[in-house]
Amino acid sequence: MSEKACIVGAGPSGAYLARLLSEEETDVTVFEVNGRLASKPCGWGIPYSIDDFMKLPEETILEKIRGYEIFLENSLIHEYKGDVLGYIVDKELLLKQLLEGANIVHRGVDPRKLIDCRLVVDARGHPVYKGRKALALQAEARANIERDRIKIFFFLDLVGYGWVFPGRDGLIHIGAGGFADYDFLRDRVLFLARQIGAEIVSLKGSPIAAGGLRLPGNGDFAVGEAIGAVMPLTGEGIRPGFLSARALYDSLRNGKPYRKSLEEYGLIFNIDIQLRIIRYLENSSPAERRELYLSAPIEVLKRVTAANLTKLEVAGLLARYPGFFRKLVLKG
Repeated sequence: MSEKACIVGAGPSGAYLARLLSEEETDVTVFEVNGRLASKPCGWGIPYSIDDFMKLPEETILEKIRGYEIFLENSLIHEYKGDVLGYIVDKELLLKQLLEGANIVHRGVDPRKLIDCRLVVDARGHPVYKGRKALALQAEARANIERDRIKIFFFLDLVGYGWVFPGRDGLIHIGAGGFADYDFLRDRVLFLARQIGAEIVSLKGSPIAAGGLRLPGNGDFAVGEAIGAVMPLTGEGIRPGFLSARALYDSLRNGKPYRKSLEEYGLIFNIDIQLRIIRYLENSSPAERRELYLSAPIEVLKRVTAANLTKLEVAGLLARYPGFFRKLVLKG
């Protein structure tokens, strides 16, 4: 393991890698261009599959999500309430806790110029990602909602979705993301705000890596959204960022190829599943999209959005729901 490590970017992947290295008494410096952590628009949602490899500090959990409502346009098509499905976290507090033990420098740097560091890791996110990107807009708003459940909205003219999540300080997050332009997504956010009677406080947007993993070459190291460690269909980035950091840490510690570590954590396989669904949606008519949303088994929705499927589990789902998966295979 390196005696001195420099990580460029203090998002989820950079912060978690800093924690892992610091725990082994590595001297870690993290460079962050923004003056405040967690400045990128984000729903702060993490599915229950985070529990497979990491325990979130209880004080960083704002809400435990025990239910959801899924809408197609204006109509409720699926509803669930029961076990914990995931968490809404205070992302800023979580990053601060992960960065304890590291030296934080609030300025932007070029990783190639950090010649004094024996290990340099690029965690700068979507600005350095070379693959396809989607766009997400999110509003902070005031509204009364059930804070232990989330709302998901599918639209027949959008490869993407809208969401309503609880936030911090009594606020909520209303967002829309996918392969569409700013004006289209803004109209969807405003539509969702009207649907739930919300008063918008602020509106921000950001590109999101959505083209799958792109690993660096030439012996360079990168994690998180810089390599596309984002679930391209759901836009989930916190947990995949953590996984990529864990995979790189394991690779450095055990000498195994980085890609092999990513495969072992299921990141490559689950990203590929979501890419296949995106291809299906892009190749489908509005009527075919409607049929897919209406016919999707709840078990499949839950596992795909949790993004921790194994090949064996997919084989079982294929056996139980052959008709549904046949659609994805034929067009995806």
